[in-house]
Amino acid sequence: MWMMGSRRPDPRSSVLFFVESLTICQMITLNGTIQRKFYFPADPLTTLIYFSDLSRVTHLLPHIVVVEAYAGDKVRIRYQTVELGAYTINIFCDLDSVVNLDKMEITIGPLEDFEQVTQEVTLNSTTGYGHYASTAKLSPEDDGTAIDYYFHFKSELLRPRGLRMMPKRVVDRIAHSISLGRVEEIAEGFMENALDAYYDWYAEQPRDLVQQWLSTREGDLVAAERDRKTL
Repeated sequence: MWMMGSRRPDPRSSVLFFVESLTICQMITLNGTIQRKFYFPADPLTTLIYFSDLSRVTHLLPHIVVVEAYAGDKVRIRYQTVELGAYTINIFCDLDSVVNLDKMEITIGPLEDFEQVTQEVTLNSTTGYGHYASTAKLSPEDDGTAIDYYFHFKSELLRPRGLRMMPKRVVDRIAHSISLGRVEEIAEGFMENALDAYYDWYAEQPRDLVQQWLSTREGDLVAAERDRKTL
């Protein structure tokens, strides 16, 4: 019974709260972070040049393919795995990279002004958008380079309909286990693939690779500064 003078709640608010609560319960959160240190058999500057090409290095990431390359060495990638032997996970990310020559550091993160993909779900698959970030810090080590590598991946997806009846705590536990396992596979596999591909790449480079790269980079920085001043 409602007291005289009290405000009766809008029934639409109750429906909205129920829908929002139901949506939260039907989401899967994949969230994994890993940090590793690797040795790479090239001097730091050559290593920086090798890993600075975003379009090339993203092809070295396990479970990830480049679905679109934008101007300025920016890409859209798709992460795809099959989990629990039956459920396909598709996650899209738009990426950009920043190379800091002074700090000998490469940072990959979300591309600004991107259009997210529409979330889709079927009986045994889910598709959505995600957040990808990684940092590689380079330093001399023996005759090569030490790489301190940090990688983070996160996405909130709708549950495949085949998982809707499973308790949320069980799904969360499975998602946590998948997240930790997959980010480790990506980090470890990335460095293995990068090492395997390095020698063929290096054999194709000109002898003045470093000089050419530094010259091109200086020209790009000058052009970027000129464009900034004209805005």
